[in-house]
Amino acid sequence: MIPQSFIKYHGLGNDFAIFFGGMKGCPPFSTSLVAELCRRGPGIGGDGICLARPSSIADVRMELINSDGSIPEMCGNGLRCFVKFAVEELGMTANPLQVETNGGVKACYWVGRQEDVVDSVKVDMGRPSFARDVIPMTGEGPTENVQIESHGNTFTVTGVNTGNPHMVIFGDASLDIAKSHGPHLTHHPMWPKGTNVEFAELLGPQEIQVSVWERGCGLTQACGTGATATAASAIRLGHSPFDEPITVHLPGGDLVITVEKDYETAWMEGPVVELYRGNLS
Repeated sequence: MIPQSFIKYHGLGNDFAIFFGGMKGCPPFSTSLVAELCRRGPGIGGDGICLARPSSIADVRMELINSDGSIPEMCGNGLRCFVKFAVEELGMTANPLQVETNGGVKACYWVGRQEDVVDSVKVDMGRPSFARDVIPMTGEGPTENVQIESHGNTFTVTGVNTGNPHMVIFGDASLDIAKSHGPHLTHHPMWPKGTNVEFAELLGPQEIQVSVWERGCGLTQACGTGATATAASAIRLGHSPFDEPITVHLPGGDLVITVEKDYETAWMEGPVVELYRGNLS
């Protein structure tokens, strides 16, 4: 039996339904059920669903499924929502909360207006990688300023992994360009496991406008790993500095990314909000 009670959260408009019962061993959701639940209109609607699971290597494990039923390595906005659920509903008090994900264990520092309430979360996203075998990305040589062809267009892109694979394109950050090119770039053969695609406009050394086409979700209001990938790529290309907060403007709001010198690690900070609670009929 799948759990019926859930809480809907969002992090800058990137929304997830987190279901109770995961710590008690409820079975995983099927692909078809996830798609049905995440369908906007007749379903709950969302970019994914989530369960909390026990972990042998961290305080708790996040089990997150994209709206199309695929399993991401990591999801920054989903992770912030998950931390709010773990603290407020599961009674976890560790700060930082160590959360196991498919992209490794993440240290999550949380703050709120009062004790045991989470308003924002700062996540240690780990070391951004520009190595082709890690991204993963086929071919040889550097992964920045790579020329690729897709549907009759040429793009200059940077490949990077920030827990999952990304393709960052500096230039036009409009939603129209993301809608037009995201659906085919996300399946570009140079990224054998698919990729999130960030369309970025540099507004200044510490300010970037970004629209994101997420692998497995499509056009989303925000993407934490995508914001981190964009900031790391801006530093890689010489546009932005290490060890300084970089504000990434997304359709749903702003995230603050700080990448430590030599890409030692990257920090993502942003808000999280509970929307409503419900039960499946």
